[in-house]
Amino acid sequence: MAINTDAPRATGALGESAALQSSDFGETQKLLDISTQELKGELNHKPDNDSVRSLQTDQNEDNAEKVGTGPLSPSRASFSRASSPTPGEPEPHSFIWLAVISCFCPAVPINVFALYFAHMARSMIQAKDYDGGKRLGRLSLLLSVVSIFVGLAIVLYLIITGF
Repeated sequence: MAINTDAPRATGALGESAALQSSDFGETQKLLDISTQELKGELNHKPDNDSVRSLQTDQNEDNAEKVGTGPLSPSRASFSRASSPTPGEPEPHSFIWLAVISCFCPAVPINVFALYFAHMARSMIQAKDYDGGKRLGRLSLLLSVVSIFVGLAIVLYLIITGF
């Protein structure tokens, strides 16, 4: 926007140039009118039916693919609440009592992991994730039994060698 330098300068009460106010206001108003008309035109623009239909079919195909393929075990994918036991089936066990007993054996790293997995299994069972609780409970059971056998082997070795 160019400034009109040929126009006489008249100053108002605040010291503003009256020539600039009158010429700039008209040009600014024209620009604002054009931009508001364009904005109204964009807001009133309706999308064509073909693009809406293609978008809906793409979304439906994506949803169908997501429903059809999923992880085999939901507890392995996340810690979400996946399943519930059947009415005749009891809740899975966390085997925390066995993990605590295995802590008295000298197989230190194994029994600590067994205790950790037993605690995680118990937490998952309380959160109603029975598949994850069952899986971690079995892992805790396995680590507890291995810890007990390794601990007994270490104790027998120390007794036999007389250390």
